[in-house]
Amino acid sequence: MVKLLSFCIAFIGFSFLMNQVAFAQTDLDEELPDTIAILTKSTITIPPFNRINPDTLKIGVNDEIVSDSYCALGMPAVYDALHSFHSRRSDKFGGYINWKINKGLENIRKKGFKSDIKNLYIQIDPKTLTVYWIAVVGPSTDGRCYVRFDSRGSAGGGVRAVENQLPMMHSYYPTLNEVKVLEFNDNVTKCFDWNGNPVSSYTSYVNIRQHFFKYYDLQVDASITLEEYTKKYPYNTEGANLPGKKKPVVKSRQRKYKVKSGDTLSEIAQKYHTSVSKIKKANGLRSDLIRTGQVLKIP
Repeated sequence: MVKLLSFCIAFIGFSFLMNQVAFAQTDLDEELPDTIAILTKSTITIPPFNRINPDTLKIGVNDEIVSDSYCALGMPAVYDALHSFHSRRSDKFGGYINWKINKGLENIRKKGFKSDIKNLYIQIDPKTLTVYWIAVVGPSTDGRCYVRFDSRGSAGGGVRAVENQLPMMHSYYPTLNEVKVLEFNDNVTKCFDWNGNPVSSYTSYVNIRQHFFKYYDLQVDASITLEEYTKKYPYNTEGANLPGKKKPVVKSRQRKYKVKSGDTLSEIAQKYHTSVSKIKKANGLRSDLIRTGQVLKIP
């Protein structure tokens, strides 16, 4: 009897314990998806890259296509190099898109038409870090003569990082008026680290933003003929040397950046096209050490 009583008590205790485990397992199952979402990253599938064929674009009779490409792979700070559509200050690497499009605009003026940029197409192949671009230039249809082209952008800095650069860029063309052509915004799958080494799996993006502008000159056909303008001011004439009354320079707002985990001063400097020494001087830093959450002034 004693043995039977002991067995019953042990069985009841075992059953109670198993129920508790079952309840605990049920609670864990309910929370498990959130836990997995936090601890793991899903792999990004990259769709096939379909490059636009310039020959398939419909253009006007007197329009021309200007196109080219450049590859950032093998360059220092590859994702900063990726958005160097013209050239970056540190090493002059880039696609030199400004000069090529400006030359195309001049060709239209030499035909006897006021020039314009009709369309601009940008494509990025994440697996090769190659940028392909196509510009359609031709006779202007709004009466304005667009004579210059320029852009500013950022790799991972966001729209504020781009917008803060625009006032300075516009000041390079003090007698011209700007019109936005394209606001490029593409999350490029990160197939490489910042140094250009291939990553084992694709789990994140690098946001590439670039704002492209064209600039028109009101003096053409007003105080100078199109023919005279084309002869006197070739496509590579710097904006500050173009004729006309100079507009006052609008100073950009002080840029600020909140440090994220894993950030380094060199990466922040590359992202905002400045130098480590300038950031340190602007913030009174004596070393390269920065902390998460710290707000830095970007000169």
